[in-house]
Amino acid sequence: MKNMRKLVHFIYFVALVTSLSACHSFQADSKRLQRQVTEREAYAEQQIDRISAALLHHAPIDTLRTIAERDENLLFYVFDATRLLYWSDNWLSSGEVLVNGYDKWHYGRFRNAHALVRWTRVEEYNVMTVIPIRYDYPLETRLMRNRFVAPFNNMPEKRGVTRFRRDDYAPIYSADGDYLFSLMPEAEPLDNTDGYAMASQSLSFRTLLEADERIDTPWWKPDGLHGRVYFRLCIALFVILSVIGIWVLIRNRGIRNMRLSTRIMYVILICVLSVFIYMFVMSVRYVRTNFEERQREQLLTRSEYIQSYLRSLYYWDMSLTTAQSHGLSIDLHDLGIDLNQDIHVYSLSGELIATSSTTLFQNGVLSLRMAPEALFSDNHSVICYEHLATHPYLVAYVPFYNGSFVPIGYIAMPYFLSEQTRWREVDKLLARLLPPYILVLLLAIIFSFAAARSMSAPIQLLTDKMRRFEIGAKDNHVSYPYHDEVGDLVERYNLLVDRVEKSAEQLAKAEREGAWQTMARQIAHEINNPLTPMKLSVQKLQRLHGSEQFDAYFDKATRMLVGEIDNLSHIAQSFSTFAKQPEVISSEVDVAQKLSDVITLQRSNDQNIPIRYVGPDSGIMVYADREQIGQVFVNILRNAIQALEGRPDADIIVMLNALYSDREIQISFSDNGPGIPEDVQPRIFRPSFTTKSNGNGLGLAISKRIIEGTGGRITFESNDKGTTFYVFLQKPQA
Repeated sequence: MKNMRKLVHFIYFVALVTSLSACHSFQADSKRLQRQVTEREAYAEQQIDRISAALLHHAPIDTLRTIAERDENLLFYVFDATRLLYWSDNWLSSGEVLVNGYDKWHYGRFRNAHALVRWTRVEEYNVMTVIPIRYDYPLETRLMRNRFVAPFNNMPEKRGVTRFRRDDYAPIYSADGDYLFSLMPEAEPLDNTDGYAMASQSLSFRTLLEADERIDTPWWKPDGLHGRVYFRLCIALFVILSVIGIWVLIRNRGIRNMRLSTRIMYVILICVLSVFIYMFVMSVRYVRTNFEERQREQLLTRSEYIQSYLRSLYYWDMSLTTAQSHGLSIDLHDLGIDLNQDIHVYSLSGELIATSSTTLFQNGVLSLRMAPEALFSDNHSVICYEHLATHPYLVAYVPFYNGSFVPIGYIAMPYFLSEQTRWREVDKLLARLLPPYILVLLLAIIFSFAAARSMSAPIQLLTDKMRRFEIGAKDNHVSYPYHDEVGDLVERYNLLVDRVEKSAEQLAKAEREGAWQTMARQIAHEINNPLTPMKLSVQKLQRLHGSEQFDAYFDKATRMLVGEIDNLSHIAQSFSTFAKQPEVISSEVDVAQKLSDVITLQRSNDQNIPIRYVGPDSGIMVYADREQIGQVFVNILRNAIQALEGRPDADIIVMLNALYSDREIQISFSDNGPGIPEDVQPRIFRPSFTTKSNGNGLGLAISKRIIEGTGGRITFESNDKGTTFYVFLQKPQA
């Protein structure tokens, strides 16, 4: 029982929310309609002023047509004292017209529409202005729907319009505050069975009404298996190419950042797709237009036959009157059955006299007046568009001649251009046109890819050659047999390669000569320094020979000479080592053990300078030259010891950081010497450069070559408080 109560309460709650939502929607619709009505009134009053000015100046009918026919949903009727002189459109079906006050908008009920009406007096003329609000056909089909008329067609179709006021209706007022009509929440449903049966008695209208579901056929669904398959395949291919094109454009951040081959292919495909889309649209448009033109020609040919036939029947008649309406309608009905064509006959004033299908006129679906385009035109035969609800159709108007070729009326023949029939024609075109389009598009993709590869291949080859360019290599030149723009580029590249190799050879020769000259000067300088004291010592021994001081000086001189000879030998050995430059061979080396051994030997230096070591004694493996890595450590430590010579607080710290990074270890050699001056720091690793009076400047140059030969690197930091050299060696990768 409790569950049942909860269910009932829930249903009440849902109904309440739904009703409140519907009420809110209805109020929003009424406000929107009120605003649109006010705007439409203001526009209509501007047009009324223009028509009034034209009538005051007795302007011709063409001037009224120019003003009034700009908007098919704003209708004008001009009367004089006795008759209707002009109407701007004939779709509104009206009965007896009554003047209901001037210069105020009021509700108007026509046979096929709800509307707003305003009468205006212009001297001897009366102008009736009509703003249609909503269709009100006596029957409803999928073709004739009682919807709101533009510009009110954004209103929901279920809303209704009435002149009565009730509490559950929303009143709509004019701009002056006068009540006009009411908006109903729900339009009352119509029983369309009888009306549909009556409409089916018409020939061309019956054909349309019985198959009116074809009217809703979308333009992208042609009625044909072959055309539809090819059309969908073509659309799918276009969509895929468009998505890929947009993705490539976004990925490369614009067309300028694309690779040359991609850019060429991109531009080619865009051009091909643009041409195909243009050709497709123009072809479909041509088929539809051509089909319509053929229907116009057939309709005109048929009208000429009907015109000739009726002329023979009414050969002696000088006019058409309502007394002839019944007999003429019978003749038109028989003729219409034979030709499967609706036929209407109008008087010279544009009023309906007879028709082959009376039902639609009797029930107010169609107007009793002919189109003003035909009545007020200077041409004898006119084919123009009229519309039933929102659907246009063609009507051919030709004069009704008697035997003397005197016009006694007008003959009208309506013809519906079904969208389904049009698309059958389009489908025939698609079935023939799209297969070669798709084939050519696929070939364009293949050829554009091949062309892009062909155009970019030489440039890619040039890029690869530049990337792998080595002076002196045999394959630096590019072979390209064609004489196009790329061929010119390849030729220029080959000439540039020859010039670069020639310049490199000359530069290498100049560098070798300069290096030998520098080396010769350095060797001469290094050898010349000890020769002078050696020569002086030998000369002094010659002078003291045979004297008492000879023996005492002999021991001193020989020690000095031996020392200088050892120095000359060291210089020769250093230059020989630098000149030979043995190849660096990398292998796994325990750098901690190698460093520990070198430090142990260097601690026994002549200056007794302490060397502290922070790090493991073994177990740290790196890639290095097993034979030459120790020489690097010796050179760095000797430079540090020489820099600290004579300093009472001399100190050297060596640290091995095995956890520096995943790829390298770091060894630092720090001293608290005077540092390296800033002006000479950029030249510290240059061969033959030294700041010491007894150095040859090769130690650090050799050390740098050995370290970099194993993939490592060496750097330093220096200031007035000391110098630190950093050696980075690569770890073996697992």
